[in-house]
Amino acid sequence: MARLAVLASALALTGCVTAENSLSANDIANMKLAGVTVSYAPDALVIWDDGIRAYAASKGIVEDMATATNTPEGKAYVRNLLASRVKGDVERQMAGQLNGTRTVRLDVVVHSFTIASAVQRIVIGGGHGMTADANLVDARTGAVILSHPKLTAAVAAAGGVLGTAVQAAVEAAANIDNTDTVANRWGATYRDWLLRRA
Repeated sequence: MARLAVLASALALTGCVTAENSLSANDIANMKLAGVTVSYAPDALVIWDDGIRAYAASKGIVEDMATATNTPEGKAYVRNLLASRVKGDVERQMAGQLNGTRTVRLDVVVHSFTIASAVQRIVIGGGHGMTADANLVDARTGAVILSHPKLTAAVAAAGGVLGTAVQAAVEAAANIDNTDTVANRWGATYRDWLLRRA
């Protein structure tokens, strides 16, 4: 089952769809970002051990965390925690970019979010990534202005025993959190696509 989840995650990361930005430079300059929302597609795949550990800690669960947290309440907790992290990181990447008068909102619909665990990276390899729809909507009417379906951001991760250990040491020394790295990368990728910097 775990291997199927990893395979599904890998397929999601490779399924990047290139969308066309049909907005003019004047259209974009006229927009002001009012906020970012984060939700999940019905079949969204979230592989995020930090979220599972946070839920387990909140409930005092110390054994068999995966089974104990595989409940509707546990899944909702993990998704809500992740959504707040993604929202903050995407807002950080978009800050100061849209300063016009037409108020817009960015609705992010997550299809997959994966942070490969150390065990997975040692045994079979894997990386980190996020695939989500980006829908820019008019904040007043709710009408969709521009969509980018299944925008993907991926972050490579070292594999094997030595590579995983070295990367963990570097990340700890530099206080790097892979969750924020992925969400910031996704936000920057969207920002650069919207502003035609890519």
